[in-house]
Amino acid sequence: MIPNALAVGLTTLARNPLRTFLSTLGVIIGTAALVAVLALGDGVEKYAREQIAAQTDLQLFSVSTVTRKRVDGISLPRSDTTRLDPTSVGSLAARLGTGVTLQLQVAGGTLITGLPGGAPRGVMVEASHATVPEIDAPTLVAGRALTVMESNGAERLAVLSPDLASLVAPDGDPVGHRITLGQASFEVVGVAGAPGGEEKRLSVRVPFGAFDAAVPPAQRQLPTIVGSAASIEGMTTAVVAATTWAKEAGGDGLIVSSRGNMLAELRKGMFVAKLLMGSITGISLLVGGIGIMNVLLAGVVERTREIGIRRAVGAMRRDIIGQFLAESVVITGAGSLLGLLVGMLGAFGVSAVMRAQADAPVHAAFTILPIAVAASSAILIGLTFGIYPALKAGRLSPIDAIRTE
Repeated sequence: MIPNALAVGLTTLARNPLRTFLSTLGVIIGTAALVAVLALGDGVEKYAREQIAAQTDLQLFSVSTVTRKRVDGISLPRSDTTRLDPTSVGSLAARLGTGVTLQLQVAGGTLITGLPGGAPRGVMVEASHATVPEIDAPTLVAGRALTVMESNGAERLAVLSPDLASLVAPDGDPVGHRITLGQASFEVVGVAGAPGGEEKRLSVRVPFGAFDAAVPPAQRQLPTIVGSAASIEGMTTAVVAATTWAKEAGGDGLIVSSRGNMLAELRKGMFVAKLLMGSITGISLLVGGIGIMNVLLAGVVERTREIGIRRAVGAMRRDIIGQFLAESVVITGAGSLLGLLVGMLGAFGVSAVMRAQADAPVHAAFTILPIAVAASSAILIGLTFGIYPALKAGRLSPIDAIRTE
């Protein structure tokens, strides 16, 4: 019955190609708009996620040691502090699994001597221990960065901040110079980071194993584990797992910090924006559905005698209803396919304009879900708006319909 109804529907629609095309045009425009908006929304979201990961700390969390406690409202130093080390990183990594990058960071202040100006200066010495490149690494300015093996080793190498580099070599490139941190000599291999502005940022990065030689014990901060989740969604799971591990490993002596509240608001904002754009463009599909219903109602009036004859020779009510629904499906199906193509081309074009005008690498992102949503929405609209004309045609009395001129 269904193939026959489709064949009859196609034949009927072919009799009035211009009217059929105009009714299909509403579905084409609606589907194209929905596909383009969803694809561009996914592309903008992908770009935003990349910028969040590269420019912010929203996908970072830290596990640090609690060094003070409150007793009767008085803040006192703890005698049972938990010290984090590379073994702690391995234990936490096993708990978190893949998708999260961890490193152990340590910092402390010391004096740098032997500068051209003569007077020693205070610098912040930083080091990290990890199995992958440094998380949130500063931009390299000159020379090279420390490799993962060098960062975990004890070779006395140093990467300076730009402000410190200008003090070490006021008139040239500091790479290759030797500096003295505390009582130890280090070779400068690179410059990384951004200038500190009016407040100079004097810092130096050294290998993890050489940190103790550069910074006296009294001037060292306790190590901190810093983690980076691969995605915004992965942050929640990672923070929950890290919090559980921290309680098991150090009780109330370890604390997990993150920007969880801001991250949740960001995810909600992305979802609301896509929902809003999809809802607005979905209105054009409703307009297309109204056009389909108008065409089918006109067809019922024009073909009333034909319907009466078909009923008189044995066609059941469900056959008439099926025929009109089949016509509606044909219109919406063809419109959704053409709309998908037009929407894809439009999304590519708009994204190209965005890249050219906004200097932002935004690309249309096509995934199965938005395409399936757009196509199924178009067909659902067609069926919904085709039900009333189909029922109206099915309810016609055969005798009264045959008498219609």
